[in-house]
Parts: sequence; structure tokens; C-alpha cells
Amino acid sequence: MRIEKIKIYNLKIPFRLKITHGLYTRNHTEAIVVVNHDDKGNKGYGEGTPRNFVTGETLNECLRGAKALSLEIIGKEINSFDDLKYSLATLWRKEKGVLHPAAFCAVELSLFDLWARKEKAPLWKLFDETSASNILKYSGIVPYFENEIDLLKFLDLITESKLQFIKVKIIDKISGLSHLKLIREKLGKDINIRVDANAVLNVKDAISFIKEARPYKISALEQPVAKDDLMGLKKVSQSSDIPIIADESMYTSYGPSFLIENEICHGLNIRLSSCGGFQNAINIWKQARSKKMICMIGAHVGETGILSLAGRNFAAICPGIKYIEGSYSTIVLKEDLVKENIFFDSKGCASVPAEPGLGITNGEAAIRKWLVPYATVA
Repeated sequence: MRIEKIKIYNLKIPFRLKITHGLYTRNHTEAIVVVNHDDKGNKGYGEGTPRNFVTGETLNECLRGAKALSLEIIGKEINSFDDLKYSLATLWRKEKGVLHPAAFCAVELSLFDLWARKEKAPLWKLFDETSASNILKYSGIVPYFENEIDLLKFLDLITESKLQFIKVKIIDKISGLSHLKLIREKLGKDINIRVDANAVLNVKDAISFIKEARPYKISALEQPVAKDDLMGLKKVSQSSDIPIIADESMYTSYGPSFLIENEICHGLNIRLSSCGGFQNAINIWKQARSKKMICMIGAHVGETGILSLAGRNFAAICPGIKYIEGSYSTIVLKEDLVKENIFFDSKGCASVPAEPGLGITNGEAAIRKWLVPYATVA
């Protein structure tokens, strides 16, 4: 297989609702899409979602990074999947990969999607012959709402969906506790509720929050303190009787390995785009699993079915994943780029992908509507 052309797009799709948490408010996508073309006329698709406040990568840097990475790949002959994996691992170690994780994710996924389509196999099956589970269970995400009426309306959707897991976003200790009380009363005692603070608490308030939230039986607390406060994160973890999961703190200059080796927290939120793609995410998962840490698969707000199904393929080969997020598609987006209905069904269940590649059929009309051309490397 030879890569003959790579198209890079800026993705802009409006949201159906404004999404707010402690670090930002967003009402449209901020992502890129990469489309690889081989010498046989086949295409592969990849997506990356840069988050400046998480990895330091801006949208413009992501677009430029994708072009630079594409220039390294164009015209290459790829003779095997092992050859492809090795080439990508080598490319990651170059500065272009490390500095642009979302760009690398988009480029890598487009190549993996292309190769798996060529092999007529789902992507996950190129890494493991058998899946970790036939059924994946997804979590619902409860964003922060300024008033209780809107929150209650949203909780009605959660009830209708019969979800077993939800994650609640908070923006401070006081309103967080108030929302948790309301949510537990509304949804009952059986649903698994965890909290994502998105780095808005200090150590004292985080420890206090955990104690005061005990009546609401939360199962975990994600990223309680500021991204760079690793010692504060460790202190909260040592003081907590529930698992503390790191997200933003994975992307300091120390990297996720530092958190794992120094027992900074109890678990990691592994998000493909922030981690720099599929292979890097697998390596992080393996390291964390060796230390018996909790792992969850996170989603990126506003991701399309391309990245959602990449996460689903990733979940298929990683046994012991505690929580899975994503596949919200047109619950959040005005329109998705894929034709497939990627929603999870009743109780948040979804099947492991069975179609070739990522398992997507792109809607060309949606692509023309929402993708803004940035560069073509040929």
C-alpha cells in the first residue's frame, strides 16, 4: 500500500446545547479530520480534538502539525501492519508527534482505518484476535447547569435511557454538592454516579467534598485539583476512600508514566486524541494495568462518530476498563459525519465493532457541509 494523497480539514459543527464545565464553555466543535488516500483509491479517516487547556495544543497548531506529519508519510510504501505500527511509533518520537498529540491521533487513525479496510477487518482485530468483551457499557455525562429546572429536564433523559453509569460535572464545591443531592434523589440509589471536577478544587476543598459527598455514594472523583498540582493530587488520593482519577494531570511535562510510577492517583482517564492516538493509549493502559490502576476511556466534547468508534475499537482490546464515555453523536452535534447510528442502546450498551476499519461509512454531504479544507499533501 502506498499513500498518495492526504487531505486535512478543519471541522466546525454547531452543538445542540451549550456544554459547560470548570475549564471552558463550548457550543461548537474544535477538531480536525484527516483523510488518507492510497494508490488503489481507498480512503481512511481520522479525527483529532486539540485542547489547549489540557495538552497545550491549539487548533491552528494541530492543523499545522497534521500537515507536517503528513509530509513524513506521503509516498511511503507500507508492506505490513507491523511496518505501519513501527513507522508511526518512530514518527511519534520525533518532535512533530509529541508536540501535536491530536494531530498525530488524526493521522494515525486515518492510516489504521485505511489498512483495516484493506484487510476487511475491524481495527481492533488487527491488535487482538478476540475482544475483551462483546458488549460495552457506556456512561452518560451530566454537564453543569446554572438552574435546577434545566438539570431536572436533562435527568429525565437519563432516566428514559436507563443508564447504569453517569458522570456529573461540577464547577465548585457548594453547587456540586447541591447538584449531587438533587441527582441522587431524582435517579435513585442504584445508578453509579461519579464526579468530574475538571481541576476546579483546591486540596482542602477536594478532601472536604469527598467527605460531604458520602451520603450520595459517588464511585470516583476525577481530576479534583489543578493540572500541575501533582503533589496535591497525590495528597487527595491518599486521603480519599473513593478512587481518584487523573485526566488533565496526565499531560504535564512529566507525562502519565510519572503518575503511574509514583502512585499519584488511583486511575487514569485515557482519551485517544489527548494521548496521541491508538498505540500510545494502549501503552498507557498497559502501564496502568501493571500497577492495578483503574482505567477509563474518555471522550472529547463534540467528537464525531470517527473518534467515537475509534474509542469503541480501543475498548474492545482493553479488558478491565471501568468506565467508557463517548458515542453521543447528535445528542451533542447538530449533525454527525457518519451515517451509522452509533448511539448506545438501553442501559448504555453497545456492541464491539464488526465492520472493516473503524466501522464507519462517511456521509459525503455532511463532509462537504461541515469540513473546511486546510491542506492537501500529495
